[in-house]
Amino acid sequence: MQRPLALVSAVGLLVVVWLGLIGGIALVWRGAVPFELFAGSFWSLVWFFWIARIWLGGPMAIGLMRKALFGLCPILIFATGLAIGIGGGEVYPSQLVAFAVAVCGIFAGVLLMRGEVQRWSLATVAVRVVRQPPDGTAFDLRSAALRQGRGKFGCLMIVVTLLMLLVVGAIGATLPADRGTDAPDYIAFMVGVVLVILGGIAGYVWINVRAGAMGVLTVTGRRLNEHPWSRLRSVALSYKGEAKVVNGVRRHRSARLDLSLYDEPDPRRLRLPDDAALHGSIAAALAAHSPEGVFRGWVSRTGSTTSGQAAS
Repeated sequence: MQRPLALVSAVGLLVVVWLGLIGGIALVWRGAVPFELFAGSFWSLVWFFWIARIWLGGPMAIGLMRKALFGLCPILIFATGLAIGIGGGEVYPSQLVAFAVAVCGIFAGVLLMRGEVQRWSLATVAVRVVRQPPDGTAFDLRSAALRQGRGKFGCLMIVVTLLMLLVVGAIGATLPADRGTDAPDYIAFMVGVVLVILGGIAGYVWINVRAGAMGVLTVTGRRLNEHPWSRLRSVALSYKGEAKVVNGVRRHRSARLDLSLYDEPDPRRLRLPDDAALHGSIAAALAAHSPEGVFRGWVSRTGSTTSGQAAS
């Protein structure tokens, strides 16, 4: 599926937004020391990593960017107007840049809201099944979990980095302007960078280990994974909370596959990736291949059962 023109235009505007912010800062910030230039370079890497996730179609990155643009750009426009009013109507170049950046950001957010962008984004993360058995379906849970986990964790790291920089900025605002580069805010920034990098490495290792435990789910007319149907008392897809319909797709939180076996006293549980389309495909395969009465459909772990949603 071809990348939509709206997304290409939005990414271009996001690049302009960042260049405008850098230009506006350069107009009011004189004589930046090397450490401050390093801080600007680091934040630039974070911003363009975010844009890269959007370019690749990350739904979480696109959704978070929309919220950031619609939340911050109106505030920037209001602050610019307030500054012009306080200054007696005199307009400085940096204020014009700030207004232009905010307008570009709002346009980018509107483009990211378009339906073709959302459909393309969802298509980029569509689960692809592994080599299929002749009498059933095999689902690559590991690959799906990796895509979901990496996308969410990447967005989380962006938020953590933003919060870290806000804390550093708040510390710096309380310190005198003539402070040296060994001031608390500079030290906090360096510590924050190290922690973000270590946290990112540890997080991606954890995601890979957790996804690797899922493996492949195989549903055929003869068996479910390594278990023959004759060994299974019941099979259910369970979830927490309430199911919600988003863009016409039913979504279940914390979904897992619960297996009750005749020869084992305790049920077996297999955690599933957080992917509504995958959940629907698994439910349809179980409904099609399981013996009558074995597949119980969707079961809420709060106690209510919705077996009629088995193939949804």
